[in-house]
Amino acid sequence: MKKLSAFLISMGRVQRSSVPFVLIGLSLVSSSVLAAPTVSGIEFGAQNELQSGQTLKIIGSGFGAKTQSAPILYDHTDITWENGVENKYQSTFQDMALVKRIDSDPNTIWTKPSLPEEHSTGMLVTKTRETRDGNPGSHYYGRGNVNFLGWPRASGGEKTNFQSSQMYSAFWIKLPYNLSNYYAIPAESNPTSFLTGGPEKYGESFKIEGLESQGRVLAFEKVGALPNGWLFIEPPAGVSVKELVGKRLVGIESGAEVTFPESASLAKFDQYGFLTPRGKYARFWSNPDGTGYRFSLANLGLSGTGENIWSSSFGGLYPIPGKWNLFEIQIDTGASPNVTAWLNGEVYLSSEQSWREAFTSSSISDSAGLTIALLGIDDFMPVPFSVEVDDIYLDKTSQRIMLCNRPDIVSLRTKGGHCELQRPVSWSDRSIEVELVMGSLDVSKPLYFYIFDRDGVSNSKGLEWCNNSDCSYPPAAINLQVN
Repeated sequence: MKKLSAFLISMGRVQRSSVPFVLIGLSLVSSSVLAAPTVSGIEFGAQNELQSGQTLKIIGSGFGAKTQSAPILYDHTDITWENGVENKYQSTFQDMALVKRIDSDPNTIWTKPSLPEEHSTGMLVTKTRETRDGNPGSHYYGRGNVNFLGWPRASGGEKTNFQSSQMYSAFWIKLPYNLSNYYAIPAESNPTSFLTGGPEKYGESFKIEGLESQGRVLAFEKVGALPNGWLFIEPPAGVSVKELVGKRLVGIESGAEVTFPESASLAKFDQYGFLTPRGKYARFWSNPDGTGYRFSLANLGLSGTGENIWSSSFGGLYPIPGKWNLFEIQIDTGASPNVTAWLNGEVYLSSEQSWREAFTSSSISDSAGLTIALLGIDDFMPVPFSVEVDDIYLDKTSQRIMLCNRPDIVSLRTKGGHCELQRPVSWSDRSIEVELVMGSLDVSKPLYFYIFDRDGVSNSKGLEWCNNSDCSYPPAAINLQVN
């Protein structure tokens, strides 16, 4: 991971005030001394409380120049910002309307989403499912194993319309089960006698022969060539497949029994055996034919160079089932190539020196900018899954603004936290104007602004804001200006 804590950064706090337009600041540290951005204060307009849609200016230094202030894409589903231009096309959609490809819908936001098929709905715009912040609104939803968005029109569709060695993307995703810890085994009967919980819900717990901990039933699916179909299960955390093979599984409530196979199926759902966890959240490509650099975000490490060489947190870190989770991906294929992904603030995976050496020695020379080729869920196996996605962010640089509930970047990256990507309206080295995106942040508690420069480095201490009187400066530190 980048040296996020290698700098001493001046930090200011902003508190609620009755003054309609204020600038609160602390002395700046020269950006010539410190490579990381310095954030010192905020200018508010008529309203000085944090709420979505409000515009404010963040003051500081070391932000760097940004060729386009706005991100390439910030898609809130019903409202989409494409290169800084508002697009409300999907706000006209009926509930559960299909996101179509550009050949059938020339106004589509996503030029190549998945299409409905036997076990998948395609990506739909839902207005009736519970939203991420609990307020009325829309987000994307798909049920089945192949439901994804791809190739946003904002970046040129299947012909990326910019060149850049950098890419940053973030998105919120919700899954009913743990994509990194589930198995499919041939069912004992058709239909199964194990108790399932219905679509997108866990079923009964089951005992595993020889083990004290219990697993949970996910679903029964009649797929493939076997006459009894397949039972999808989630073993207890930390239990390996070696501890499952040949063991008898017994339902706690139903008393149903099935034996975990002793060998894997080599023909997907068409051959007796077990199937191990697999699934993909996202792909980032530079062109649709798969040449150039390709990165896949999955429950396995796919480095994009043909090498499995990661420092990762797989196994101990995964999207929490039934909750909204934030993925961030930062890629640089330039002079100092690196890849880092974060999940809910924590490092999910990070490239090491061996990856950089493999990348540098590879034949990859495509300079086209990376874009979102796939976002959602994609694999043959997660048939009982669904996927919900919202607030999708894409830019051709690592420069960004985040509002988080952690006071320093080290605690965010090591312990996790809740962050929301802000929408920059203008960007210069010493000031950034943003339109606030509060998402599901708790505004009753302190929140902190972070500015990331082109190297993906941020201020180490967040600029603190409180919507109550609990945040206050030491009097000697206040420099209040009223205009």
